[in-house]
Amino acid sequence: MKILYAARSHTGYVRRGNEDNLYCDGVTMTPEARETPFSVDGEAEPPCVFAVFDGMGGESEGEFASLAAALVLAEHTPMIRSASSKVEVDSAVQSFVREANGVICDAMRARSVRMGTTAALIIAAGGTVYPYSLGDSRIYAMMEGKLSQISEDHTLSMQKARMGIITEEEARMDRDRNKLTLHLGIFEDEMTIEASAAAPLTAGRACRMMLCSDGLTDMVANERMEEIMRGARSPDDAAGLLVASALENGGRDNVTCVVLDLPFADGAQGSEGFFHKLRRYLFCE
Repeated sequence: MKILYAARSHTGYVRRGNEDNLYCDGVTMTPEARETPFSVDGEAEPPCVFAVFDGMGGESEGEFASLAAALVLAEHTPMIRSASSKVEVDSAVQSFVREANGVICDAMRARSVRMGTTAALIIAAGGTVYPYSLGDSRIYAMMEGKLSQISEDHTLSMQKARMGIITEEEARMDRDRNKLTLHLGIFEDEMTIEASAAAPLTAGRACRMMLCSDGLTDMVANERMEEIMRGARSPDDAAGLLVASALENGGRDNVTCVVLDLPFADGAQGSEGFFHKLRRYLFCE
């Protein structure tokens, strides 16, 4: 069974360079690819890995951090793919996190600068999707016609919300909403870095998923994202419309998203069976 995917990345209308990066089953953005709007789409055979990275620290530093994370993930993908249980998937992902964090920290020491990157990634294997994140790049799933965020925002404002100091609604407008409490690029003596794991999902419950940087979520309301995800006939259409909406609303940041259509876990074979169920699931046909 195949997973259909599409990804888009755009510098936006304010930033000089694109500090985002991504990983789509082996494909990442080279430095040259950042100069123009980036797009890729295709089919993947599970087990496979997808991710979005949002670099920070200034143009060159953010670009380095997000690319470094993507390249380290490529190196760790064979180990991740070979995992045969949740315990093994967790171990492989945290191994990637440790090495990526180490590479970025070594670069910070060598350059005497601060840099880092968020990470939102999923591993699709054996009819199950394993989501992981660090920072405020998000993972969404379309379940029962509703788009739900399944990742956790690692920001100071959401930390205050979890402590009951402010509400989640207030956190969305709080002045600390862009201050990260977890990301790649934190020295070992400051804190131990581990990716936050959301509950695994079966592909039958979440047939369309999205990973994105905050250049999308800061620019496009949840209701509009849900409308696009529900109405788009393909991952390619959805990714294109999502990025276009962020740009239409100002494009104040780099914007990157990966959209995936996943097979159902109940054994639907072939594209015809899958897309019949997908249309019924998304469009109530």
